[in-house]
Amino acid sequence: MTIQLYVDLRSQPCRAVVMFLKLTDIPHELQYIDIFAGEHKKPEFADKFPLETLPGLKDGDFYLGEMVAIFRYLINKYADKIKDNWYPKDMKSRARVNEYIAFHHTGTRGKCMALFVAEVFDPVVDQEKVKTEAENLKQGLDKIEGSFLKDNDFLCGNEISIADIMAVCEFAQFTVNGRDIFKDNPKMKGYMDRVKACLQPAFDEIIVKLYDWRDSLAK
Repeated sequence: MTIQLYVDLRSQPCRAVVMFLKLTDIPHELQYIDIFAGEHKKPEFADKFPLETLPGLKDGDFYLGEMVAIFRYLINKYADKIKDNWYPKDMKSRARVNEYIAFHHTGTRGKCMALFVAEVFDPVVDQEKVKTEAENLKQGLDKIEGSFLKDNDFLCGNEISIADIMAVCEFAQFTVNGRDIFKDNPKMKGYMDRVKACLQPAFDEIIVKLYDWRDSLAK
């Protein structure tokens, strides 16, 4: 049975799951929801996904929200189709991926989103707030470099995993406003380039939505 994934590709978690589906050739259909128009709060969506978040997965009569839960569901269901590097079966290797997943929401996503919101969504841009959030993100990037990437090519070792898809989708969000978040972190830039290369062609196919968003803001 083909699963359905409800998404708005301006959303980082949505892009992460869609990339994974494309890279693993899991049969799927995308259902587009406009989060800015509040469609995720309308009864026809919220009745099935009471958390009112995207992405949302529909598999027959089963509905599931939250990116990490969806990743784990897909990996369990399609274990025969998915290469082990994405979420390793080895206990210690998987624990490393879980370690990053536990860090991700506040350590990467929270810091990226705080800066992005301050620059893009706030009606009046507060430059002091932007400066503070940029400094917070820089501290977060330094921590990633000094811990997860200390001796690794990727966040959880020398092979790409779902952790890397999650992270680069957050970093790529700054395509919209043109901020170079890696200008003082060349190690992170090299990491980003490696991950993007591994995620082709899915990465370039999906990032187009951010270019469209960027162009709409420039008008």
